[in-house]
Amino acid sequence: MTPPTPVAVTLNADGTPAYITGSWSGPVDPIARWKVETEWWAQAVVREYWKVVLNSDLLCELFHDVSRDEWFIERVYD
Repeated sequence: MTPPTPVAVTLNADGTPAYITGSWSGPVDPIARWKVETEWWAQAVVREYWKVVLNSDLLCELFHDVSRDEWFIERVYD
């Protein structure tokens, strides 16, 4: 399994992802959002996931690690 790829995310005024930069770059159109909160053996994990379309043609799954305030691409669908 490939580890998630770190990216920088620019947010719209409403808090939705608008643009990513890093190994993958370009504008994103959010499709779906969900949040995962768990205490994975005493270390809380809080992630906000987004399914987005990158550059109008590539479906990706991003997540925001809320506790560390870091963004990652977890999956690219082909």
